[in-house]
Amino acid sequence: MVAIVHRSGNTAKPDIILDAAQKRLGRYGFEKTTMSEIAADVHLSKASLYYYFPDKESLWSAVLAREQEEFFRLMTGRIRRIRDPEKMIVEFVRMRHEYFTTFLNLAKFRLSDFYQIHPNFREIIDNLRSHEAKQVTGILKKGKKEGVFNIRRPEETARLFLEILHGLRLFVIRNRPMPELTQEDYDRIFDKQRKFIALFIRSIKI
Repeated sequence: MVAIVHRSGNTAKPDIILDAAQKRLGRYGFEKTTMSEIAADVHLSKASLYYYFPDKESLWSAVLAREQEEFFRLMTGRIRRIRDPEKMIVEFVRMRHEYFTTFLNLAKFRLSDFYQIHPNFREIIDNLRSHEAKQVTGILKKGKKEGVFNIRRPEETARLFLEILHGLRLFVIRNRPMPELTQEDYDRIFDKQRKFIALFIRSIKI
C-alpha cells in the first residue's frame, strides 16, 4: 500500500485537507484542480498546505490510498456477511462497479495518463488488483470446499475472472476519461458484467 504522505504533527489537519481534496479531485479531476483551490477550501495558505503535502501528486496519492483502504474495508465487511459463494461473487462485482463509478478518484483518468503523472501511482493500482485477486480466490476456494464450485486452479481462475471484468469495462469506455461517461455508459458496463457473471457461475457450478 502506498503510504499517505504528510508531515508529522497535528493529525487532524491532514485529514481535513484530505477531505477537501477528495471532494474537489473527485469532482474536477487531477488536471483541473490546483493546490491553491484546496488551500482555500480548508482556509490555509498555499505554503501551509505544502507543509503537509509537498506537491499535488503526493496529495492525490494520499487521497487514492485513503479511498482504497475504505473500499477494502467495506468490501471485506460485506463479503463476510454472505454465506453463499455465488452471492458473494455477485456482491463483489456489484461493489467493484460501484467503487469505480462513484468512489474512486483513480477513475477520473485514462490509465496511460495516470502512469505518466507519477510512477508511484502504479503501486496503488497493483495493490488494488492484488487485493481483488485474493478476494476472488478466497470466494472460489470457499465454493470449492463447500462442494458448490468445480475449480482446479482457484488463483488462476480468479485472475482470468478479473481480467475479463476489466476488459468489459474498457470495451465500453474505449479509452475515454471517466468524466465523459454518462449514466447510460455505467449501466452498459454493469449489464455486460452481470451477464458475464451468470455465464461464469454456470460454468464452474457442480
